[in-house]
Amino acid sequence: MADKRKNTNIKVVSINDKPNRIDDAIAAADEKRKIEMFAILKKLEQEINEGKIKEFSATSLDKDGEAKIHCYVDNVAVGVGLFEIGKNILINQYDPYDKDE
Repeated sequence: MADKRKNTNIKVVSINDKPNRIDDAIAAADEKRKIEMFAILKKLEQEINEGKIKEFSATSLDKDGEAKIHCYVDNVAVGVGLFEIGKNILINQYDPYDKDE
């Protein structure tokens, strides 16, 4: 049966701002994650431009679970050292419940 109404421009307005579906909540969390990752990258870019960062070592995990390391160092020993220092900082200082970071 075909819809024979002439005006098909129906608009729905909702005052419920909570996600209606699990997919909406996941999409919102993914968007927040992207914003936070870009904020870190922008801070790194700023500090590189200001000359505060001369070398760096970072790791990432892609959507397939592949771990990668991203480095700009003079030699492998410096890269390994930076990676180990970062690992030590993460283990000793990271608090997943601290919302002020």
